[in-house]
Amino acid sequence: MQQTDYIQFYEHNKMGIKTVDGEIIIPAIYDFVAHPSDGLFTVTEGNYTAYFDTTGNQVLPFSNKYESYGNFTEGLARVMTNDKWGFINLFGEEVIVPKFHYTDEFSNGRAIVRNEKDLHGAIDEQGKLVIDYQFPALTNFEKGYAAFGDLSTWGLIDKAGNIVVPQIYISIGRVYRNAVTVQVLEGEEYREGELTIGGAVKWNNNLDHLNETNRQKKKFVAACEQLIADLYATGCPCEHERFRNFIQWNNPVGFVDQELLFSVFIKQLHDQGNDLYQCAHCDTGYQQKWEQYSAFLWVLNVTIAKAGNFISKGAPVTPTIPIALGFYGYGIEKYNDKYVQNDIQTVIDYLKG
Repeated sequence: MQQTDYIQFYEHNKMGIKTVDGEIIIPAIYDFVAHPSDGLFTVTEGNYTAYFDTTGNQVLPFSNKYESYGNFTEGLARVMTNDKWGFINLFGEEVIVPKFHYTDEFSNGRAIVRNEKDLHGAIDEQGKLVIDYQFPALTNFEKGYAAFGDLSTWGLIDKAGNIVVPQIYISIGRVYRNAVTVQVLEGEEYREGELTIGGAVKWNNNLDHLNETNRQKKKFVAACEQLIADLYATGCPCEHERFRNFIQWNNPVGFVDQELLFSVFIKQLHDQGNDLYQCAHCDTGYQQKWEQYSAFLWVLNVTIAKAGNFISKGAPVTPTIPIALGFYGYGIEKYNDKYVQNDIQTVIDYLKG
């Protein structure tokens, strides 16, 4: 069975494991049971840890010899004592003495280790440091290679620590058939291609849409800067009904036009603290709040917290509103009837109206 064939389940605040068909492998009498790794479940009860096989038999008995126990990978499990990490084998024997500041699990015969200076290297299955501490970031080895870098640019090393792909890419994927997908940033333009290890990069146009989006965002920001300058020259943006309507947003969907407009507008406002900003011309108060609606979705919500001292002017809000950059997130189709895709100048002219 694969890992996905097993389900963690709870009874009376205790955890167990059963198959997708409902067969109980490990009864729900333990504090925690991890998904299987190397065909073994890591089972924790209080300060004790044991390992069970996929038939529910105990392979290694409960023990608290170590302060922390990891999952088995490639026949070894990391353990920690006195804030140092080492490894035990499938017999529970300590085969790599706990002496490392930190170590990850084994993969491809290597385990990534980190020292007190937050530099990474790698050890072999005998615990020998085969790649010295030198990398600010280093991923687990896969198919003979690991990505190294500093979280802004990346390259690849082989299992001996030799650099096989230089650290010049902002993103580097997994190796497949001796090739890897890479991305670079040249000026303000992103490029993607397939790099053959030991060879050249075959570039593609996969990121052309991203570059065009970024160009449109930059153009929109410049247009917003001019718009806000023009509106302040004759009063302030707050006086305009369409502007006030456009800038306010309280929905679990990202509105790109509004976010960029407010990012420009906020530079002209006085920071009152607690994400409250005030217009110096009319004293209108704007409350900014970033809402997280999922693991990957943050949305800028803006409300008028205080009505300013102004006389509303400009054209009224129309039944349909032009947008240039659109929405992101989930359920954006609900806005299709009210917001109509158009060009940047049409949006700016609407807001001036």
